[in-house]
Amino acid sequence: MFGQRHNFCPHSSHYRRFAQKMVAQLAKRYAANPQLVNWHINNEYGGMCYCEHCRQAFVAWLKNKYQTLDNLNQAWNAKFWAHTIHDWDEIVVPNELSEEAGNQTAFGAISLDYRHFQAASLLECYLLEKAEIEKYDTATPITTNFHGVPNNDIDYFKWTKHQDVISYDSYPQYDTPAHETAFWFDLMRGLGAGKPFMLMESTPGQVNWQAYSPLKRPGQMFTQSLQAIAHGADTVQYFQLKQSIGAQEKFHGAVIAHSQRTDTRVFKEIQRLGQMLARLVQLLKIAKCKPRLPYFLIGKTCGPYNIWQVLDKILTMSKSFKLIIVIFMSKTSPLM
Repeated sequence: MFGQRHNFCPHSSHYRRFAQKMVAQLAKRYAANPQLVNWHINNEYGGMCYCEHCRQAFVAWLKNKYQTLDNLNQAWNAKFWAHTIHDWDEIVVPNELSEEAGNQTAFGAISLDYRHFQAASLLECYLLEKAEIEKYDTATPITTNFHGVPNNDIDYFKWTKHQDVISYDSYPQYDTPAHETAFWFDLMRGLGAGKPFMLMESTPGQVNWQAYSPLKRPGQMFTQSLQAIAHGADTVQYFQLKQSIGAQEKFHGAVIAHSQRTDTRVFKEIQRLGQMLARLVQLLKIAKCKPRLPYFLIGKTCGPYNIWQVLDKILTMSKSFKLIIVIFMSKTSPLM
């Protein structure tokens, strides 16, 4: 492994084989451990691959979806700008060598289908690992952490069907309005049909990858954690326990800083939060919420989305209304 995260090909037979073998060994070893409370597969799924393995798998995916080239060309309106496909082997992946430039595409239909395909491919990888765990443990809940606001690389709702509990990573910027953070918490609870979700990741202090990454002010972490609880979380967890001594996230906040001390302001604030949550346990067990008002939007296209900034408008509305937002790319979208 090298470079950035998510640098694997979801259609590499070697990757899938070794992923299964590794998960099987972990499941075999820890399935009977009484301290085990949840299986967490991978981390923040996402990313795109454009290799030949994926191109061939994409063509097979398209054949299954459209059956014939006539159907594909009609669905894609491929005659516009001379995109008509005459042979399946003519299909190339939509990247910056072909159709895409930055956050826009010159051929929306193939870009949309490719994202559906890549999302389905990542889901296949998740399900392979999930199946390995279930060979040894069918009782412990299994999840993977959703992230982003939103993460357009995966279809949250298709993945939700395979999560025993919804988990989410929340990293608002220093100036993110509180109602926007609440909005994404509401989405996570909505994905779980009103059941509580896990706040899988947050930072007790600061991140190290935003444009401005200041240390949270006194009481800010405590307040943000309770905001998650108020919107349906029944856990508050942090990345990371001990601050890394080097590499990419060595300046990312942690429960225990480089000083290794337990008398820091951040550590004491976490202690205070833990004491508060202990008093809320019974209340959290009976909390329920019924999600309402779904929204369906689509992005990455040259069109009204770029002008109207629909997401920004709905986030602004959320200050006054309790909404659940569903942002994903789907042929069932009323905007399609």
